[in-house]
Amino acid sequence: MTQLDTSTFRRIALAGVAVLLFSLPSLAQAPLHAQGRIAYESGRGSVAISSPFGDKIYVLNREDRCVWVFDRAGTSLGHVSSAGMGPADLLSPKSLAVDSRGSIYVADRAGSIKVFEPGGTLSLSFAFKTPEDVAVLSDGRILVSGFPRESLFEVFDRSGKKLAEIGQPFKEMEDNAHFNAVLNMGRLVVDDSDNIYYIFRFRPLPTIRKYRPNGDLVAEWNLKSPHFAELLPKVRATIQESKARGSSRVTGVLAGGAFDRESRRLWVGSGNVVLGIDTESGETIRSRKLYTSDVLPLQVEGLQVEGSIMRVASYLSGVQEVRVTDVAPNRKERQK
Repeated sequence: MTQLDTSTFRRIALAGVAVLLFSLPSLAQAPLHAQGRIAYESGRGSVAISSPFGDKIYVLNREDRCVWVFDRAGTSLGHVSSAGMGPADLLSPKSLAVDSRGSIYVADRAGSIKVFEPGGTLSLSFAFKTPEDVAVLSDGRILVSGFPRESLFEVFDRSGKKLAEIGQPFKEMEDNAHFNAVLNMGRLVVDDSDNIYYIFRFRPLPTIRKYRPNGDLVAEWNLKSPHFAELLPKVRATIQESKARGSSRVTGVLAGGAFDRESRRLWVGSGNVVLGIDTESGETIRSRKLYTSDVLPLQVEGLQVEGSIMRVASYLSGVQEVRVTDVAPNRKERQK
């Protein structure tokens, strides 16, 4: 594999330093401690969570290879799919989306997108090479991100027919197409107006792009947080090590995200930190460290937020519920 040249790596490092220089210490808030675990049936292996417009909570568990379904109190209502080898089974589930009808969309890293009816019956399966994330628009169009080469994500209709490709990847690694694709991998979040947020997972400059439902680019935001002062040097060190070894291993920068309809804020995870983003200005207006009730770092894989209630899917810690204080952005925050 072609190694990264020194000048390319230097540009990445300087980009990371720029974030640190413009980070605002005032963003750091008191840490948040989870009230405790919920949805106990989905323990280790929980990686994604969703609860759209209804009375159910859905959790994707990679180790169980299924989607657990719970009521709002966290009582299990059963699960969708299983750890078998049949057409409706999940081989390597990666991410989850649920639409307003209760249909369940799963990105299976084994090479497909699978859609289940609210009752759990498989209704659609179509091929997609190594999908990273899946989301759905209100009109039923399906968004899938994967290993970006020519675009960041693709759009499919309800039957799995490809409609469009959206988003121009960054070309920071023009001499190494594979590594460049890794740095452009991302997660998808859709708000209640069908705006699409693409969260770059590995880019050394923490970045989110906002798109209209038709694919038009609205904005590109670089996130600010004191948390990145600790994280980004590790990311750059990993890139340098990968450069020396000729590999494409990188450290994650941003994780799962969620849109909160009450505060109209986008929340994004990074390690055991959650960042609150103003969806109009792109400003980072909250940066909170998360801990379990026994004061262990709560690593974020998936998020679901409803006002003051934040539910976190964590691979090691299961599903944890956190009470978030001061959730609504005010005018003073917007003018910082």
